[in-house]
Amino acid sequence: MPTMTMIPKRVVRGAVLVGLAMLLSAFAVMAPLGSGASHTAGIAHISAAGGRVSSLAAVCGQVPVPLASTASYAVLASSTVTSTGATTLTGNLGLSPGTSVTGFPPGTITGTKNVTTPGAAGAEANLTIAYNNASSRSNCPVSVAGNIGGQTLTPGLYRSTSSLAISSGDLTLSGGGNPDGVFIFQVASALTTTSGRTVILTDGAQAANVFWQIGSSATLGTTSVMKGTVMAHDSISMLTGSVLNGRAMAETGEVSLAGTTIVVPTNTSTPTYPVTFTESGLPAATSWSMSYGGVWSSSSTTTIVFRVVSGTYAYTTDVTGYIAAPAFGTITVGGAAASQAITFVAGAAGSYPVTFTESGLASGTSWSVTFNAVPASSTTATIVFTAVASGTYTYTSGVVSNYTASPSSGSVVVNGTAANQAIMFTSSTGGSGGGAAGTPVWVWPVIAIVVVGAIVAGAAIALSRRKKASSK
Repeated sequence: MPTMTMIPKRVVRGAVLVGLAMLLSAFAVMAPLGSGASHTAGIAHISAAGGRVSSLAAVCGQVPVPLASTASYAVLASSTVTSTGATTLTGNLGLSPGTSVTGFPPGTITGTKNVTTPGAAGAEANLTIAYNNASSRSNCPVSVAGNIGGQTLTPGLYRSTSSLAISSGDLTLSGGGNPDGVFIFQVASALTTTSGRTVILTDGAQAANVFWQIGSSATLGTTSVMKGTVMAHDSISMLTGSVLNGRAMAETGEVSLAGTTIVVPTNTSTPTYPVTFTESGLPAATSWSMSYGGVWSSSSTTTIVFRVVSGTYAYTTDVTGYIAAPAFGTITVGGAAASQAITFVAGAAGSYPVTFTESGLASGTSWSVTFNAVPASSTTATIVFTAVASGTYTYTSGVVSNYTASPSSGSVVVNGTAANQAIMFTSSTGGSGGGAAGTPVWVWPVIAIVVVGAIVAGAAIALSRRKKASSK
C-alpha cells in the first residue's frame, strides 16, 4: 500500500489562517452590498412587523379625517340596521336611504334615531366625503399586511393592499405622549377581529383620532373590543358582546349588531391653529391645490386654509402649466397661526418627457409611480410620463413589498425641457435570507468555495515544499 503522508499541524494552521484572511477580505468587499443605511431625508419608512414599534418622523403626521355631521353617530348605514339582544348605543343612529331599523327595543339608544330624514341623508353624504378623504391619504404610508395582532403602532398612515386582521394577539396603538396623534388605516379589502381581541390605546392615544377605512366589509368578533371610527364601503357586522369605542358607519350597506356596545368617543385634544397658504401669479379665479399634513384642499381664491394642532407637517402644491416656488416643504405650528406664500410662474408651452429611474430592485420586479395623479407601473428600470406643459408636478412612488423608496414622494419641476427623477429602493428586510443583513444568498456559497479552495491550496503548497525538502 502507498504510504499516506500526514500534514503537520503547523501547516494546517497556516492554511486555515490564509483562508480566514481571504474570508475577511470578502466581507470587506461585500460591506457596501449589505449596507442597510436609509437614504430617505427627514422621513422614516418602516414596515410594521410582529411586535415592533413603527416610528415616523414628525413630518409624516396626519390630520384628523373630517367627519362633519357624522361625528355624532354611533351607527350610520345606507340599507338597514339590525340588532339582536341588549345592544347599547351612546350616540345617534342614522339610516338613509333605507327604511328598516330592527331590534330597538330591546336595544337602547342614548341619542336620536334618524331614519330617512334630511339629517341622515346629509350624514351619509358626509360619510362619503370622509371615506374618500381617508382613502386618498398618501403622506408617508407604512405597509401592513395579514395579521397585525400583537404589534405596537405609533401615529401615522398604515396601508394594506388586501385584507387585514387582528387575530393572534391584541393591537396596541401608542400615542407616544401626544394626545393629538392620528392613526389612519387604509384597508383595501376586509377587516376582521377575532373573538376576544382588543385594540389597546396607550401613551395618550385617543379613540377619536383613530380611523379605519375599509374597502369592503368589517367584522368585529365575539367580545372583541375595537377603538376608532370604522368606515366600511359595504357593511359592518358586530358579533355578540363586541364593544366599539368609536363609530360603525357603512357607506352602501348595512350595520348588524348583536348585544353590542358602541360609545361615540370624546376628544380631549389641544386647540387647532390656522395655516394659511397664499398664492400669487395665477390668473384670477384659477383653481389651485395644496396638500398639508396629507390632506388636499383646492380653491379658486388666493388663499387656502388648514386647521391643525401643533406639530410639523409637510406641504406640496401642483398646478399644471405653472412652476411653484416653493413647491413643497414643511411648516411647523407651535401654538399660533402660521402662513406660507406660494409664487406661481407660467411655464413654457410644450410637451416634455418626465423619466423616473429606479435602482436597487431585482431585475423584473414590478414598481410604480403616480405622477400628477396618473399611475403607471413597469418591470424595467424606467417609467416615462409626458408633461403637457411646464410646471411643478407631484409624484408618489408605489409600495414595493419589503423595500423602502427614497424619495417616496415629492415634486418635479418641468421648465421647457425634459426632466428626470431617480428613486432608490432599499431592502427593508435585510436581504432575502441566509446570512448577514442585505447580503444576497448566492454570496455565501462563493465564500465557502473560496475558503475551502484557499485551505486546500495552502495545504498542497505546504505538502509540496515538505516533499522537496525531504528529497534533498
